[in-house]
Amino acid sequence: MHEGIDSDKLRTNLNDRLKSLHDLYQGDLISDNTLSSQLLELIASREAKTFWDITMKKDITARRMLTMLEDPQRWKEDSSLPEEERQRILKQRLTGVFFCADESYEHVLEMLLDIANLPHFESIVYSRNSKPTLKKSGAKLSILD
Repeated sequence: MHEGIDSDKLRTNLNDRLKSLHDLYQGDLISDNTLSSQLLELIASREAKTFWDITMKKDITARRMLTMLEDPQRWKEDSSLPEEERQRILKQRLTGVFFCADESYEHVLEMLLDIANLPHFESIVYSRNSKPTLKKSGAKLSILD
């Protein structure tokens, strides 16, 4: 399915995008809200999903179990929230990870993708790319036709 795709190139591109977001935020050119929305867009991108599939998906069960074991109460609370609240929490978590100043972009990218692929967040992240488009077709019909 993803044969011939260079995971190192994907990682580099995604890390470059994270660095650009960091530079924009540090330059006070984007707000916290814009940053969180852009992080969500980044992890929902086809490029990020492909990178996840190639490099990290094989360990999905272990990654989820570790997250659940780290803080079972938070897991329980997150999974029982309504979708609007989960989306707000997701954005908070993404920006929280993004601001880990002592972490490399590679590690931040993996942490962002781990969060995105938790069962209570992945439907929010990946439904963004599968929403039907509301574009009108070029043909126009009238009632008289």
